[in-house]
Amino acid sequence: MFNTSPDLWWSPTSLEFQEIHARGGTDWATINLVDADGVAGQGEITSTQLSGSVAAITARLANRLRGQRIASDDHAVQILGVTAEACEQDQKLATAVSALRCAVADALARRAQLPLAQYIRLTHDHEGALPDRVQLYGNINRSLLPDDRGPVDRGPDDFAEMAMEAVKNGFTTIKCAPFDECRAPFESTGLPHCAEAGLERVQTIRENVGPDITIFVDCHSRFDLDSALALEPELAAAGGQWYEEPVDPVEHSDDLRIIHGNANLPIAGGEHAYGVNLFKRLVEEDILDIVMPDVKFCGGPVEAYRIGVELEPAWPGSVSMHCPSGPLSLLASAHATIAFENVLPLEHAVYEVDWRHELLEPYERVENGHLIIPEGPGLGARVDPAAVAFRGKSWTE
Repeated sequence: MFNTSPDLWWSPTSLEFQEIHARGGTDWATINLVDADGVAGQGEITSTQLSGSVAAITARLANRLRGQRIASDDHAVQILGVTAEACEQDQKLATAVSALRCAVADALARRAQLPLAQYIRLTHDHEGALPDRVQLYGNINRSLLPDDRGPVDRGPDDFAEMAMEAVKNGFTTIKCAPFDECRAPFESTGLPHCAEAGLERVQTIRENVGPDITIFVDCHSRFDLDSALALEPELAAAGGQWYEEPVDPVEHSDDLRIIHGNANLPIAGGEHAYGVNLFKRLVEEDILDIVMPDVKFCGGPVEAYRIGVELEPAWPGSVSMHCPSGPLSLLASAHATIAFENVLPLEHAVYEVDWRHELLEPYERVENGHLIIPEGPGLGARVDPAAVAFRGKSWTE
């Protein structure tokens, strides 16, 4: 029997961290927040850009939640006592807060005996049936990053081969990050010579996948205003169909507004932003066409849902969840994205390791370019302790 009583609450008593090495410089780190009855909520703190101090921040903030009767995501934020403005300025803080909010939402949905997406909707008076799967796009970049033996080949043919593998497995949209050789500032104006290798990678993907596959291109903020303006038409000619973060949309919003005003490709970004207000500003002020909330940084799945329901009705197709992360983040992102009735697909880092699906219990299921939402309350799956024992480590702080 589903429990949606306003008296529903959950009170965590212990916190465990779990970490599994994926490949190269990537480790997947998660938290397990548990109450006295053994009801647990989970979240992910993985980020290749952040240090291990995120775990310490998470543990410190989790102490504020211990023993509290938490009734909702908003209640958890109130207890944590952290403002959106503080999280906007501090990526590590935003990561810790987002993971804890994810764990609280997961646990409360488990208490209510509801799938997380349905719990989010019911607590926001959002009616309607939910699908059992979400469309993904295949981010091939992480499969081409250094593995435990060192660098791997990243030539045009290697990009194309990985893209073709994704297409063979049902993905109709591919994303790549091809501009390894570039980093502003550049010695001359106009199109940097170093960008030619990246354009060749995109063009080779297009030649191999054909005209019907969509190609997203992530620039990882490697350019500046002048070079980004010069690159955009060349990228479109090579076959790219969206232009992700040529410059950082928060730190260089004025530059990106100019790029946006001169571009024919849609401009996407915002993966490190926190909170619905910041994402709304990025669209309202003509900085981005498409915002990319990441469940690890944006405030967790409830905040991601709020971003979607705030922006999508006014700007259809303006929200695409960012998730080049582990399977727990993908699952939390999927619940959020089906809850706000997504238009654009959800990111999935394909082929990073061949045992990825084994980290969840039940296994992660990606079929024909879609993530199958597992049945059951909360996220519907958990990080498998046996997988952690076999491949990684766990600890408490």
